[in-house]
Order: sequence, then C-alpha cells, then structure tokens
Amino acid sequence: MRGRSFNFLAMAMLGLSVVQRINGNDINKIFIPENGYISLNPPLTRRRIGSLSTRTTHPNFLRKIQNILNDVRFNVVFINPYQMKTKGEMLKECKDQKRLEKVIPLTVSCSNWHRKGIQCGRCVPCIIRRAAVLASGFSLDAKYDSEILRYVLNDGDAKDDLLALTAANIRISKINDHSRWVRESGPLPDQENERQELFSVFSRGLAEVGVFLKKEKIL
Repeated sequence: MRGRSFNFLAMAMLGLSVVQRINGNDINKIFIPENGYISLNPPLTRRRIGSLSTRTTHPNFLRKIQNILNDVRFNVVFINPYQMKTKGEMLKECKDQKRLEKVIPLTVSCSNWHRKGIQCGRCVPCIIRRAAVLASGFSLDAKYDSEILRYVLNDGDAKDDLLALTAANIRISKINDHSRWVRESGPLPDQENERQELFSVFSRGLAEVGVFLKKEKIL
C-alpha cells in the first residue's frame, strides 16, 4: 500500500467526519470510483509485489478499514460503484459521452506525470488508460511522451511495465482458471457470485489491454 493512496482515504474520512458533525450521522457513504481491474491489481509477474502492486481500493482492504472504523464507532461505508467494470466499460457507459470526449484529453492517469509535465504513456496506469480509450471508441486522447510503444522496448528500465503487461496477457491466454492468480492480490468475498464477477472483470481488463497491445504491434 502506498502512503499517498492511504492519504486519499484519510482525507475523505476527515471530510466525512466534518459533514457528520454538521448534518448528522446519516451521511456515511464514501464513494471510491475505481475500475475493477486496477482495484484488484493482481501481480502482473511473480516479482511485482509491494509498492509495484498497490491495492488501496481492493475490496478486502476497504472492508477491513471500514470494519476498524466501525469498531471505533465511526459510521462509514466505502462504496466502489465500478468494482465490476473495466476502465473501458466505465467510459462506454458514461451517460454524457460528448462531455467525456472533451474531458479525456485534459485528464491525467500517469504515475510519472510530475517528472516532465506530460504523461509517459508506458506505465501501467497509462497503458490501462490507453487501452480503455481504444475500447470505448474515442479517437482523441492526451499527449504521451511515448506515443509509439514499440520504441519503449529498447528503452532500458522504461519498458518494465510494458513487458509485465505483455507477459500477463500471454500468461492468461494459456490458463483456463485464473482464480488463483486473482487471489494473489488478497482475500476475496465469501459470496461465490461476487468472486466470479471479480474473476471476470480481471480477465476483461487484461483483454482490453491485449487488444491495445496488438494494435501497437507488441503482442
């Protein structure tokens, strides 16, 4: 878990506590709009652990934080309305497609954006984003430092995320049951139907990336 991600939750809880003091305890929901694939964030390779696979919106993590807060009588419910959606599905199902089309180029997903003031285009968040934009049919996206991903393959450490996502797509194409893989990111809900939905959003999320990598002639 990254400290920055936890700080986002902490600030939301602080804001909620102020609202509850003013308006009463009935307001108790914190919405965390994260796509299901990134929320689960199973390790792409065997060595991607720790800070390389943060899971601050994983359903198990949110459930544990919520239970701790409830135990100390802080009334809060964490809700991720997109837990069972890929990023591409989130874009496709947005009700205001015209506004979304205008907003997409103005948004930032990159984990390295602060370094050059431009999104790198090759980190995991960037690749997930680019795959989602392709899947949703939008033609206009933000500018990227690495517009052509094939060139990244010759760029030392910069290719690590790209290789990991490529390896993950190759791996998932060779296995029928990827439930164990998804469980590597943490315990899953007891309900069988909910677990199956999580397995499905994981495979659909990787499939979106696979289509994008094929377009970029990586796969």
